Amino acid sequence: SLDLTSKCNGFNDPIASRSMYYIALTLYESLLPGLQNYQTLQVRLNGFNTTLPQADPSKKYNWLIVASYALYQVATEMYKSSGSENLSRIKTLRDKFALQESVELDPETITNSIELGNSIGWKMVDYSQTDGQSEAYLHNYPTYELPQKEGSWIPTPPDYFAKPLMPYWGNNRVCILDNLYVASVPNTLKYSTDKNSIMYAEAVEAYNISTSLDTHQRDVLEYWNSSNDKHASPVCHNFLLMQQLIKEKQLDLENACKLFLRLSIAHYDSYIITWKIKYATMLLRPSTYIKQNIDRYYIPYLPSLPVPEYVSEKAVLYSASSRIFSETFGYRYSFMDYTQSTRIDLRENKKYFDSFEEMAKEASYSDLYGAIQFRSSIDAGYQVGSEIASNVLKVKLN
Repeated sequence: SLDLTSKCNGFNDPIASRSMYYIALTLYESLLPGLQNYQTLQVRLNGFNTTLPQADPSKKYNWLIVASYALYQVATEMYKSSGSENLSRIKTLRDKFALQESVELDPETITNSIELGNSIGWKMVDYSQTDGQSEAYLHNYPTYELPQKEGSWIPTPPDYFAKPLMPYWGNNRVCILDNLYVASVPNTLKYSTDKNSIMYAEAVEAYNISTSLDTHQRDVLEYWNSSNDKHASPVCHNFLLMQQLIKEKQLDLENACKLFLRLSIAHYDSYIITWKIKYATMLLRPSTYIKQNIDRYYIPYLPSLPVPEYVSEKAVLYSASSRIFSETFGYRYSFMDYTQSTRIDLRENKKYFDSFEEMAKEASYSDLYGAIQFRSSIDAGYQVGSEIASNVLKVKLN
């Protein structure tokens, strides 16, 4: 899924998070009968009112085959724009796992498993289409009238991309209704050109840092810079780290599935809530403010996403992810992050962290080094992400 994301035009991080959500939910629900004392999320997740096909108690099944066929249907739908060659890779993967599991099974059990898996997969595809976003990747930059109010977002240097990215994404259906309340975070960062204001002070801070980066700060900024490599995007990075940790800790399928599901829900809701806040506040980027009020010749070190500034999506995503990881592996779990190890553009492509929170804080506040976010926006985003993760963890699975 992570690989195919890069093969689909228009698959930015919000859309990638949607695909991962439906895939993780399909894995969980298709494995459910084979897990001990776990509860379905049907009806319990917002809008998930689909009645999934149930196993026949009189028949035998292999739940890994069921899951493989269900995942095949959903992944094929999610990544249909990647092309026939890539879709054939999904089928090959399905057949590989099915063959491994079929070695000592009787033909009837195999047939039962395939039929049930396909049925669950088709139902999950139907459910995914009820959110109205199955073709959102075709409309990254829909018609949207920018407000003319002073202090509102405008195209940002250095690329000055003219249209805002997915301005209506915040209207999507969240997975957990309580997360809608998180979107009401008070905006403490009010637009002002007064030199005694919070905004001016934070713009000066971002300006001073970004124009005098030392080697360490530059390395940190590049490590979390997804404009140079997709591995550094919040979605890709966190799921690559999830895979790494599952292998290192040798998590069984049950606990790996729980982690995948929680992380996927947290990501999907985080992007919806973050975009809802961004387009409600419509705040300009620090680089714009700096050019208008501090240094007219200022050019930021890195480009920003063409979306309003408040709140920081990176802070929301990494804060939420760190809570999910910490609940699984521990709040003082130290680790080496190898997710960027294939990048040859970095001086330091592996990083050691004493905790997931340390990683999340570095990722979040790295945007200060590039004047991509104001400090208040990162602070608020970090709190939003923590609250979203808390709501995810309240959903009992067993």
